Amino acid sequence: MMDKWVKMITKEHALIGLSLTRIFFGIALLYELVINLPSRHLLWGPQGLAPYTDYQAYARENQFYTLFDLSSSFLLVDLIFLGGIVVAICYIIGYRTRLMGILMAIIVFSLYFRNLEITHGGDNILRILLIYLIFARVGAHFSIDAYRKRRAKEKPSKTLFAFFQENPTWVAIKAVLHNFAWFACILQVAFLYFASGSYKIMGEMWQSGTALYYASRVQDFYTPYLTELLWMFEPLIVIMTYATVIFQVSFPFLLLNRYTKYFAIFSACSLHFGIAVFMGLADFSWIMIGCELMLLLDDEYRKIHQWLLKWIKRPKFAQKQEAA
Repeated sequence: MMDKWVKMITKEHALIGLSLTRIFFGIALLYELVINLPSRHLLWGPQGLAPYTDYQAYARENQFYTLFDLSSSFLLVDLIFLGGIVVAICYIIGYRTRLMGILMAIIVFSLYFRNLEITHGGDNILRILLIYLIFARVGAHFSIDAYRKRRAKEKPSKTLFAFFQENPTWVAIKAVLHNFAWFACILQVAFLYFASGSYKIMGEMWQSGTALYYASRVQDFYTPYLTELLWMFEPLIVIMTYATVIFQVSFPFLLLNRYTKYFAIFSACSLHFGIAVFMGLADFSWIMIGCELMLLLDDEYRKIHQWLLKWIKRPKFAQKQEAA
């Protein structure tokens, strides 16, 4: 029995899912930096919406440090933004993934605490998970690092670095760290949903089934035409309100079973797709869907890939492709 557990924890799991999560998180940071590039000095500058003196007082009170402690100049804001764009691109393509993961965590942490007034739940979960992902092998697939590793295997090297890479004990240690980081991410996401659902239960509007309706009436969470279309179906809004609470509270327990896990992931992605479309919170939803991708194992992704290939190769689909 012990040998089975040792074998399980010394084998890296969810490499495909974590690689996809890496890409989603990298795109999330890149998107935030690019769209806010013109207004960077207003949002994060020394004389912007969050004055530098207020930030320093808050940082000293809570005893933390960010990149913005290096200087109060506009030049530092520019360097953080331009450097962040480069780091995010490198993280997406999987170049020097471990190093870029550390830099991603530092940049997101710095941006988050420099101006807390413009943050949201997606930024919060992103800054937490990026710390865990430093210890996970998120560049195993869809990355330049993976390509370089395959090339290195074709041309064996006798360097000290290669020795550590191939040493069974070192490989086992890395696998254990990877798995614990992955498990920590899952626990964080599960607790996030459960806590969110638990707090909703205590809310009067959630109990009456009207919370989603009033939330969609707020101008900050409003998509023209689409949200108005949703208002026409009041019974549907009530059902969605109760379904959201039930789903969030039950999310951790749904993950315990192989089949209910699929339902949990599908429901979570549907929920966040709806939030992106009807409430305009696209960046938040993108980050949360990225979190769901790490919940599937490698074998499950391969089965999905094989199913898609079979579906594409169906006679009817092939005939449509030829006709087109």
